[in-house]
Amino acid sequence: MIQIIGHNEIVFNLSKTLKECNISFRILSNKDFVEPIEEYLKVQTLEELKFELKKVISPTIIISAGAPWIFNDEFLDAFEPSGIFNIHGTPLPQDRGGTIVSWLILNKKRIGTSIIHKIVKEPDAGSILVYNEFIYPPHCYFPIDYLNEYNKQQEILVTEFCMGWSKGNIDLSKTAEQPPYLSSYWPRLNAAFNSWINWSWSGEDIELFIRAFDEPYQGGQALWRGKIVWLKKAFFQKDTNFHPFQWGMIYRKRQLRNTSYIAIAVDGGTLFVESCLDNESNCMMQKIKEGDRISCTEDKLASSMKRTIKNNTGFAQQGNIE
Repeated sequence: MIQIIGHNEIVFNLSKTLKECNISFRILSNKDFVEPIEEYLKVQTLEELKFELKKVISPTIIISAGAPWIFNDEFLDAFEPSGIFNIHGTPLPQDRGGTIVSWLILNKKRIGTSIIHKIVKEPDAGSILVYNEFIYPPHCYFPIDYLNEYNKQQEILVTEFCMGWSKGNIDLSKTAEQPPYLSSYWPRLNAAFNSWINWSWSGEDIELFIRAFDEPYQGGQALWRGKIVWLKKAFFQKDTNFHPFQWGMIYRKRQLRNTSYIAIAVDGGTLFVESCLDNESNCMMQKIKEGDRISCTEDKLASSMKRTIKNNTGFAQQGNIE
């Protein structure tokens, strides 16, 4: 039996394929599934999850696809030697960590990798079972574009993997160890904590930063007249040079036929922004005036550099955890 932990789009589509092929499976998570299916079991705690997974006596493989729990050492040890496998989307051991697509945008990367690897105590450090390399298409611009392609490629690999395992063509003992000397790790990001814009950066870096937190995330964070605003749909253009005193200042505001924009002076040119919302998702484009400044305080920037941690209730900043 194939046991899948998670409830995302990849899991939903995989469940339909496995059902059509009459392959024995079940799905476990702590939230309601996209649509009711008899193969889904809702469990709340890690202990419940372990109990249910261990109930299966027949040959089984356990795959995590966006599991909502943090697997501790005791939990992982309970499933040795076969272990639990995870789906990952970067060329391990490079780019271990979370919030994959935002890091891809920040580093201007378009090479993707679908990987199924064993979960071990160190993040994303387990031996690799199968993988497939791909290129993010040119139309991938915002995180949502990358996520759509990411999900598609991951779904292809995990479907092929499950079909192969059900036919006895996958040997779980044949894995490739990751060379640790090639490793790099980038922690999770969360727009609420990490998206404060540093207006002393170059215009190009500011554009990449805002784009990395665009849809489906909240956007890049800044202050306007002391109020928090979220910037999206931004692009940088090398059109003129501005004195550092002008960086962050709105020097033009335009209403076009199908959109509007504000032009912000930045290092090396202009940042054009088509969307500016407040914390209640109200559009601020009409309220903003030419001559206003979009800024950020030193304490906000310092806070944005703190590490974001996933815990059992959601996300928090490392410095705020007891």
